[in-house]
Amino acid sequence: MSLAVQLVCTGFARSLRFYTDVLGFTTMRYDPEHRRAELERDGVTLEIAEGVADGLAPPEYPFGRGVTLVLWTQDADAVLSGVEAYGARLHRPMAEIWREEDGARMGHRAFEVVDPDGYTLRFCEALPPMR
Repeated sequence: MSLAVQLVCTGFARSLRFYTDVLGFTTMRYDPEHRRAELERDGVTLEIAEGVADGLAPPEYPFGRGVTLVLWTQDADAVLSGVEAYGARLHRPMAEIWREEDGARMGHRAFEVVDPDGYTLRFCEALPPMR
């Protein structure tokens, strides 16, 4: 089973630049006529599409309220560097999060960024376990 997420955006070109140039996604499919693209990074697939969603209500900023997209990456620092260079709004700064699991301390580093339409994305990188 796999999951792909479609994000409705208000400015296709702006969102495409943000996801590719700032967050490092690769464009897998590009449909400029319908103003949509399928993007991939670290095994995560997202589709961005301009226009009104076929959902229950018209989207209002911030889009995706109550949902945080969690993306695991091998290099959170590289993603954060792109975010900072762009001047994107961080929702939460980079932090280490630890928990006890089976007698070991398991952890990851994470930060959250808000995209141009208000979707929250949390980028995480696993840390080596500590015994």
